[in-house]
Amino acid sequence: MSMQIYLSTLTENDYDTSLETIKSAFEDIAESQHDEQALVVKLRKTLEYNYELEVVAKNDDGEVIGHILLSEIQIVNEETSFTALALAPLSVLPAYRNMGLGKALVQAAEERAKAQGYTTIIVLGATEYYSKLGYEEAEQYHIYSPFDLPSKNFMVKFLWEQLTEQPNGKVVYPESFN
Repeated sequence: MSMQIYLSTLTENDYDTSLETIKSAFEDIAESQHDEQALVVKLRKTLEYNYELEVVAKNDDGEVIGHILLSEIQIVNEETSFTALALAPLSVLPAYRNMGLGKALVQAAEERAKAQGYTTIIVLGATEYYSKLGYEEAEQYHIYSPFDLPSKNFMVKFLWEQLTEQPNGKVVYPESFN
């Protein structure tokens, strides 16, 4: 049986169901602190929240089965502060994994970000997964995490081939991430 999957911008009707999906998606992830849905609630309330950078995947029945959110962060050094995006969280319900849905959500979010003029996305995640999607260890570009974690899990992707200004420095997350 073939199943249709639809990607769309989050609507108000999806607010609560998407939180349930996020919660369920992380239940079996050992590294998770299982508060991803709380983070999303906080991020939606920030001034910087950009609804076009929150994408949901739905099945035929209109159920939310996947979700992604990009939020503004800063990459700061002594001279400049550069606005980039953080990819957090990315969720796919267990029953729908390994079908390319996470990849489709990431690509949809990246296209929207690029259309809005963003050039850089940071993700804290599984190296094996995100490296397949073009993310690389951020440290090799002199972009550093504020968290104490293996540098291989702190990754970056540049959406434009040629960046006149390559950001570098320490990533600063907004208060809502704490």
